[in-house]
Amino acid sequence: MSELTEKIQLTLEERELTLKHGYPLDRLERALRRWSACEATKRIAMSAYELEMLISELSRSFNHGELGADEEAVLELCERLEYAETCGDGDLDILY
Repeated sequence: MSELTEKIQLTLEERELTLKHGYPLDRLERALRRWSACEATKRIAMSAYELEMLISELSRSFNHGELGADEEAVLELCERLEYAETCGDGDLDILY
């Protein structure tokens, strides 16, 4: 198993977008589904491969016009995940 070197802080909305449009790999999907609904944000550990695949799947959904009203939110999530992949900073504080 790949090391879980990427730590990505997600909002509850981003979790829902990831499950709906990102088609996460099994281990990552299980981690996202264990998220308690009372937690507004959570840091999710994933491998570099899982992060790369998540970005790829979200981008594919965007490029194929499959997002409907979620388009802008998924685009913003992709940009943030790409930033985290490049810079190693997956914290939400970059948004504020």
